[in-house]
Amino acid sequence: MFVRYRLLAQLVKMWSEDTMLEKIDSLPIELHPRKQKPAGRCCVHKERAVTKYKTMAMLGFDMTDEVDETASLSSYAKRMMERENIDPEKSILSVMDEACSSCVKINYEVSNLCRGCAARPCYNNCPKDAISYDKDGKAVIDHDKCISCGKCHQACPYHAIVYMPVPCEEACPVKAISKDEYGVEHIDPDKCIYCGKCLNACPFGAIFDNCAVFDVLKRMRAGKKVIAMVAPAVLAQFGKPIEQVFGAIKAVGFDDVIEVAYGAEETTRRESAELVEKIEEGAPFMTTSCCPAYVNLARKHIPDLMKYVSSTGSPMHYTAEYAKEKHPEGVTVFIAPCASKKAEGREDANVDFVWTFRELDAVMKGMEIEIDACE
Repeated sequence: MFVRYRLLAQLVKMWSEDTMLEKIDSLPIELHPRKQKPAGRCCVHKERAVTKYKTMAMLGFDMTDEVDETASLSSYAKRMMERENIDPEKSILSVMDEACSSCVKINYEVSNLCRGCAARPCYNNCPKDAISYDKDGKAVIDHDKCISCGKCHQACPYHAIVYMPVPCEEACPVKAISKDEYGVEHIDPDKCIYCGKCLNACPFGAIFDNCAVFDVLKRMRAGKKVIAMVAPAVLAQFGKPIEQVFGAIKAVGFDDVIEVAYGAEETTRRESAELVEKIEEGAPFMTTSCCPAYVNLARKHIPDLMKYVSSTGSPMHYTAEYAKEKHPEGVTVFIAPCASKKAEGREDANVDFVWTFRELDAVMKGMEIEIDACE
């Protein structure tokens, strides 16, 4: 996350100085000079390739946008500047193939605890004949045949077969992420609830949420009125008084800052009335509609629960409604603690873009905005 933050801040600095097109191609080389020891990858060239794809993600692109591997970063920057909007069909969360290459391809391996027992429960329980024995009688797993079912792991009386997790797969609560035939993880949009757990779990930073930072900055530069709708938790993010935080947000280029606590009050008022109504109708309970990850969980995985989910809009919804009434021609940007709000924002006609706190922080860093100096 720090690498991503630093990269986005660097790109914002280039944008602010109007040097993006001329400097962006050399960015991977500057960040990974030839004599620098690679941080966890095979070579400096791999690091540069990964940085290129991460930079593409910061510009709002993903792997589906690459039709020519030799295309320069400046060509993507130019495309970003020329596009009207990010494709609404584009995935909220996506995996950058080049960065996703260091995790295990098969989840099970035989350790040196194997005793080569005569019963051979691992061999007898394997449905794919993936287990054989070496000259010392120890079990060996053929990874070309193994399907990671775990039956050998469960059957071994010595616990000699160990499970090696893939962090993103382990973190996903709905099993929406899995490998393709090349060992690269892919996210199934029909299962994904956009909770962002995989985003935080990946140790190689290969998973990205769709980034609209420069689409907003473009509109500011074009002179459009841009409105920030800020979740109240932003104050804990920066640890500064509200006047300074909101002053810093305006220093970025936002014309108005509306706190989403306004929408939360409206949600509470409507939701409480709806709860009374549903209980009077005999419903045993009602659940919140405020968390998009939870609503997507119910919609995609527990459909029987949907009838109990409140139909009241979230605080973001009512704040955006108010923002459009106050600024009819304004561009609304919801600034949220988590990536799941990006999914909700796409479904709300009054929300034009969504940033996360992390992205806002990187923008301030890139623009060299000091919150302590803001009023």
